[in-house]
Amino acid sequence: MRSIKSNLVDPDLPLISIVCPVFCHTQDHASYLLEALESVAGQTYGRTELIIVDDNSPIDITPVVESARSLPPTRILRNAANLGHAEARNVGIQAAEGELIAFLDHDDIWLPEKLEAQIDVMKANHDAAMTFCDVEIFLQSEPNSKTDVFSKVDANKLYFDQSKIPERPSLAWLMSHRNCVITVSAALVRRQAMLDIGLFDTRYSSCDDYDAWLKIRSRWPIIHLPKVYAKYRLHRYNANYAVDHLRDNRLLTELMLDLWKNLSTPDKLRVLPTLARKAAGRIYWSLRRR
Repeated sequence: MRSIKSNLVDPDLPLISIVCPVFCHTQDHASYLLEALESVAGQTYGRTELIIVDDNSPIDITPVVESARSLPPTRILRNAANLGHAEARNVGIQAAEGELIAFLDHDDIWLPEKLEAQIDVMKANHDAAMTFCDVEIFLQSEPNSKTDVFSKVDANKLYFDQSKIPERPSLAWLMSHRNCVITVSAALVRRQAMLDIGLFDTRYSSCDDYDAWLKIRSRWPIIHLPKVYAKYRLHRYNANYAVDHLRDNRLLTELMLDLWKNLSTPDKLRVLPTLARKAAGRIYWSLRRR
């Protein structure tokens, strides 16, 4: 792949704003953050800025950030209260100066060619609002921890055969598959598209990224880059372990029903099983809550 590091000041190359929401409350989290930042520093695409949104971390992340060498121009924005990952990402998007937004959760990792490969996709597909790459899920080993057993179960739940993802997924295809198909750290999105859909919906405890991808795909094409360029770390402190399933189900079902109305008849039939599962899920989580 052609290296573009020599063209850092080329105005024809779009600026990518990397938005990294951080909630650092353990030393493990601090080590994960450092690995994430090192993967940013190692990117072969150089026209970037890094916006770290510190979501009121109990641990001071400044020494961690300062210990990461060769970072692009970096800003740390600190929230006065813990707002959650969706609102933290929104803070970063609103502060971003780039035409494109790349999201990196502070416990995930990018491969060095991630941004460069995705820029090539966006340059070749001017009609697209977003591209996403394949992701490798890896378990964070914790010696003598019973959570490793549960992590393996969660990894199986998150697994999806990414070779089955179309190059240009239709809205019906995306609605018919689980939200783990597109991990937020795998996405590169046009900033204006995020603004046009109203940013991430902060009412979710999870699935706010899936909500955003559905809204984006309902307006513009999205492109699948069939190669692993990101790694998703599964560990006991993942945000997905604290989810209001009933509320998320209700919000997502309402969105899907609204989008379903505008689908073609064949696509409506294709999505019906998904809507049925959502309805069954609402009953299940209602009973669990009781």
